[in-house]
Amino acid sequence: MDKLDRAQRLHKLLKERRTPVSLSYLCEMLECEVRTVTRLIADMRLYLDAPILNKPNQGYFYAKGSSFELPGVWFSPEELHALLTIQQLTANLSGGLFEESIRLIQQKAESLLGKHVPSPEEVKRIRILGAGSRSKALPMFSMATSGVLNRKRLFLSYDGRQSGEVSGREISPQRLVYYKGNWYLDAWCHKTEGLRSFAVERIRQAHLLDVECKNIPDVELDKKLTTSFGIFSGEATAMAVLHFTKQAARWVADEEWFPDQESRWLNESTFELCIPYNNPTELIMEICRYGPEVEVIEPPELRRQLAQRLHAAAQQYR
Repeated sequence: MDKLDRAQRLHKLLKERRTPVSLSYLCEMLECEVRTVTRLIADMRLYLDAPILNKPNQGYFYAKGSSFELPGVWFSPEELHALLTIQQLTANLSGGLFEESIRLIQQKAESLLGKHVPSPEEVKRIRILGAGSRSKALPMFSMATSGVLNRKRLFLSYDGRQSGEVSGREISPQRLVYYKGNWYLDAWCHKTEGLRSFAVERIRQAHLLDVECKNIPDVELDKKLTTSFGIFSGEATAMAVLHFTKQAARWVADEEWFPDQESRWLNESTFELCIPYNNPTELIMEICRYGPEVEVIEPPELRRQLAQRLHAAAQQYR
């Protein structure tokens, strides 16, 4: 918890209590030592003119009749993102089973924003861009959701992008995943006898079967589907070693490509990033974004695949 978080929590504690708050209780709630709390109180008095008083042997409180509020906008990045996402996702919804409930959620989000933003109408100056989303038309989304929540198998007609063919298969839905603006259905495929991620917009037909799902423990789902880079990942089988130039590293060093990545500066001009992966498709697309500013060092197969892709791209401009 940083100093800003503690100041917010201390302000909330003092505002909500009608009686003095003991120092020991403040230490417990703020998760810090006595000297940290007393220093925070002193700073709020000095820099923010906070009317915090102390009654010996009882504790701290705001002066009677005080209307003190913390200055400025005190949203954390996560809170602001969550509220604006709710506001923007619900802005254009109409009709549907939960229309009234969603409207109430939207009103609550707008109310919270209004309480903490000096001029609520200016919230439009903060934007959340959904880059990378492919399709808003998801006719089979409700069926996918039913399978996940009712724990029933589905029979799908799935239009695979890589194969270009529509195939029928019986699956046991495990969970729905929202990734980079798109919905995916993680499921056990009874045709291939393995875990797969299906892009919901590529499901052409689906119907619910009166058969219980094969349930896969969360630990196994995470191991198989989230231990390597990309949405169609699988369990990591290789480690990509990438070397970026100093220019590209100004961005890459601050990016998280994958939670389990490793990175370091090899020297003043070379930044190394190591990414565990299985299916290289999405990783190759990410690497190509940096063109000549990155080199694949390992493994040799990934280096070869990227070289072929770049060579094919260069042939377009001969």
